[in-house]
Amino acid sequence: MKPCINKLLISAVCAALLFSACSDSQPPQPQPAAPAQPVPTVQQPAPAAPQAEPKEEPAQPPAAPKPQPAPVPEMTAQELTENLKKWDKKLALLETDFIQHTSYDGVEVSRSKGKLFYDRDQNRLRLDTLSPSGDLEQTAITDKKDIVILDENNQHITTLSWADWQQGQPNQALFDFGNYTGLVDKHSAKVEKQDAQTALLVLTPKEGEEYTLYLTLSKQDFFPQTIAIHSELMVTRANLTNTRKNQPLPTAIFGGFNQ
Repeated sequence: MKPCINKLLISAVCAALLFSACSDSQPPQPQPAAPAQPVPTVQQPAPAAPQAEPKEEPAQPPAAPKPQPAPVPEMTAQELTENLKKWDKKLALLETDFIQHTSYDGVEVSRSKGKLFYDRDQNRLRLDTLSPSGDLEQTAITDKKDIVILDENNQHITTLSWADWQQGQPNQALFDFGNYTGLVDKHSAKVEKQDAQTALLVLTPKEGEEYTLYLTLSKQDFFPQTIAIHSELMVTRANLTNTRKNQPLPTAIFGGFNQ
């Protein structure tokens, strides 16, 4: 039995060798070539656009200097008082608001505000005193002889002598419209300061009482914008606003005088 097994082994070995020889004798198969890679192209920079040369701005002529307003000539005390007398003589009707305050040695002791009406033909002057909120508190109407005091409801309170009542007022010039010509003639005048719009006229009595009256006059119409009086340590100043000259007054504005 052994000889048969050997023959079988020899045959198997020979067959394996023969198969291996056949496999090695086959020629190698060609491999496909790799596709050619495109050669990158180098971008050439575009030629630079020619730069425009900056234009030269034409030279500007120097600005002409602005014309300066002509200086306003200063007015003398005589010129101011003469102009003040002119409006006083022409004043027929007047309506103005006022705020008045009085101080003593620099401390305010009173403040009031109101409206003043004047009619030369009737020789009537009315003074309405208003509360801080603008409500009527009291009315005084006078013919420069007597003065009638009315309450807020236009009811009679009392009648006084004009001269006595005026003497008790710290700023009598506030109620002397229609008599400014006589007022100025009783005083010496000088100009303390002035500008293009206003002038401060200072009046001192030629005789009698010692006090100083200050009138700030508008150079447009020479009507006082402020009236102030200094007497020792007492100073009273009234500012006039919303002034209407020679325009019709409200109807029956002096109607309570005959009560």
